Amino acid sequence: MRSAIATFDAGFSRFIAFLAVLVAASIGLMAILIPLNLFLIKFGLGSMWWLYEAVEYGLFVGVFIGAPWVLRQGAHVRVDVLVTALPAHLAVHLERVIDVAGVALCLLLCFYGLRATIVEFNDGTLPDKDLRIANWYMTGTFAFSFFILAVEFLLRIGRASRLVDVAKRPSKAGF
Repeated sequence: MRSAIATFDAGFSRFIAFLAVLVAASIGLMAILIPLNLFLIKFGLGSMWWLYEAVEYGLFVGVFIGAPWVLRQGAHVRVDVLVTALPAHLAVHLERVIDVAGVALCLLLCFYGLRATIVEFNDGTLPDKDLRIANWYMTGTFAFSFFILAVEFLLRIGRASRLVDVAKRPSKAGF
């Protein structure tokens, strides 16, 4: 059982790393296309009329599908004052309680995201924009991201003792 979870964890880690690479590539593409579009406009060569709305969609999707990787890296907003002040065994329990709360919250948001996705799909709603991507794709992305965040929180429960060890080390970042 333990090796099956470890195998799943390793595969899931590769999957969310792949998603993070996609997000990084999309940000890099934005950094190239925005100045290119400005160049095209400045010299009267036309424009990429769809670019700014594509950037908006890309940022929305990127924030959500990149969140599990950020959580895995421990790069999310977090205050370790309580964890570092508690004895190790209590800090591990606190870490697990927080992770269970994270699972519950993410599954609740996933549920509501799925409901919204089904409604949007059935209604066939489209945004009032030039670049029209069906709303259900965006709500589906929301639901999917909270599902994979719930999986990451579940995996963190098993890694709680290692996470507490990392939190108790002096930080190399910040002030």
